[in-house]
Amino acid sequence: MSASGKSGYAWLALLLIAVLAVWTPTHAESDALVSKEYQIKAAFLYNIPKFVEWPATSFATASDPIVIGLFGNSPFGNQLEIIVKDRKINGRDIVVKHITKVDDVKTLHVLFLSAADDQQFATIKAVIQNSPVLMVGESTKFADAGGTVDFVLVGDKVRFEINMAAAERAGLKISSQLQKLATTIRRSP
Repeated sequence: MSASGKSGYAWLALLLIAVLAVWTPTHAESDALVSKEYQIKAAFLYNIPKFVEWPATSFATASDPIVIGLFGNSPFGNQLEIIVKDRKINGRDIVVKHITKVDDVKTLHVLFLSAADDQQFATIKAVIQNSPVLMVGESTKFADAGGTVDFVLVGDKVRFEINMAAAERAGLKISSQLQKLATTIRRSP
């Protein structure tokens, strides 16, 4: 195995350790309502932004929080709120918002769109066209349609794809460490 292959596995191991560290159940009643798949996806939603750089204009002040929006009917219950409570990303607090109106997505840094709400993607994409919003989804064609990060199931494991063209259009810089962990990197528009 090449050195770069070993490095990729090391980063994957570190990310998985980070995911499992924040995934540890803290509220039994919450965990009973949220599947293991969505507990892991919630941990990824917390960890992935650590590897993303937003344009300076994305934040009005140095203390503005990173805002993660969950559009429509969230499959996470309150799992994401539990994970991000009292945590920071790059010195910024994290706020989770439940979004029901398309116009509200303009105020976000990260947007999660479940497969159940995928029919709204074209409208949302038009509203935040070229805005610095990390769009995360889970449908089979999300990255192909212009989403930035797409959760995919590989066997019974949650993995992700990255659409670098969508990230670049949004003015987002995704670290090479995160790119190495993706199952697929899309580079063309």
